[in-house]
Amino acid sequence: MRLIAAIELNSKVVANLTELVRRLRPVAPVRWVHPQNMHVSLKYIGEFPESRLDVLLRNLSEVRVSHPIAIPLAGLGYFPNAERPRVFWVGAENTAPLRQLASGVDAALAPLGVVPEVRPYQPHLTLGRVFEGEPLDELHNAVEDLPSREFGTLSPDRFTLFESTQTSAGPVYRRLAEFPFLQVAEPAEIGAARVSLAGRV
Repeated sequence: MRLIAAIELNSKVVANLTELVRRLRPVAPVRWVHPQNMHVSLKYIGEFPESRLDVLLRNLSEVRVSHPIAIPLAGLGYFPNAERPRVFWVGAENTAPLRQLASGVDAALAPLGVVPEVRPYQPHLTLGRVFEGEPLDELHNAVEDLPSREFGTLSPDRFTLFESTQTSAGPVYRRLAEFPFLQVAEPAEIGAARVSLAGRV
């Protein structure tokens, strides 16, 4: 199973991104991600054996944060760059608490053989994949005409583990578990970690 740890979007951000896609779709050579499938990635885990899922859930349930997390979403860009665009994205502010969470997820998975990240964490939200070789002049002009490039702020209290399945229409994400944030506390104050499972029998 192919897994990813991510932060889900709130309804206001989904509405703003739905309107963005509506404006840009007619002029953009992009295979769009449905706004309901969009998320801010913390860790792309990749292929992981279902037989070891329980231990992965246990490790993720122990991830802690020391400060509330706020994630402003603003700006548009391309990976790897505007000259050779492959991915069209919305930027997510790379705050210290968000980096701490991503680092905590990475550290929790490393003992399970998940390869740690070597590149600096670069949070973003994928809007879609650009069709190779297509001109982007009309898209650039439409972006310049947008009334705003700010799309709201996320104030998450948990992160989510998704299973990603590739289809002809693009990836489909199934929520496997949610992990409410555990604040750093004295050992006596730390209770049993709560994991909210979704779609598991």
